Amino acid sequence: MKHIPAWLKSIFCVALVAVLVGLTAAPALAVVPSSSTLAPYASKTYIVNCSGLNMRQNPQMGSYVVAVLPRGTTVTYIDNKSGWWYVSAGKYGYGWVDKKYLAPTSTGASTGNYVVTAGQLNVRSYPRLSAKRVGSLTKGTVISISELNGDWGYSPSAGGWVALEYLSATTASGTPAANVKSGNTYRVIANKLNVRESASTSGRVKDVISKGTSVTVSYTSGSWAWVTYGNGRSGFVSMSYLG
Repeated sequence: MKHIPAWLKSIFCVALVAVLVGLTAAPALAVVPSSSTLAPYASKTYIVNCSGLNMRQNPQMGSYVVAVLPRGTTVTYIDNKSGWWYVSAGKYGYGWVDKKYLAPTSTGASTGNYVVTAGQLNVRSYPRLSAKRVGSLTKGTVISISELNGDWGYSPSAGGWVALEYLSATTASGTPAANVKSGNTYRVIANKLNVRESASTSGRVKDVISKGTSVTVSYTSGSWAWVTYGNGRSGFVSMSYLG
């Protein structure tokens, strides 16, 4: 540096000091997931369906509990690992929870009666798409859900687990008849039951009968029954609403 003019040395030193000050003053950049990473999960909200759910620092039992989430707490799904879900829990922060204690907010985290909305709904041996199929349900079938596990519900009447997204809560009450037979008389267990011209949900509705109405089955067609009731009226009804 001894052959460098004094004025150039001064400029060099000022520039060096400015760089060093800039490095020490600049804040560290936070690592934030891209919007494309979070977007698929933005609407996947769930609700805690146990009295107190431990939210842990890591996805394993014994890990530090960062918060205990009360029943009814709404959380947003972010990621998963080995049956654990990483969630955002509002004022409780972020952490890992056991997914079997969560249910979709659309179900209200409740058990009860539901009607199948899919054309055909697979029943599985445990709550996972990869599980063995143990049966299937047709559209309009009413089932009871006794246990919730994430996006799945267990139905004793169906004998397995079904995806909750293909169910809709129903006002039907009572237990559907296990085996509807021709010549027998049953009572309507739904608050309102459509009577149709054909054995299909696309069949024209010709009448609506109320809960408790007695109907006699003349014959059956799949999951439908041709019934007579009242003063000689008749039509097809879903057997799922007869008990």
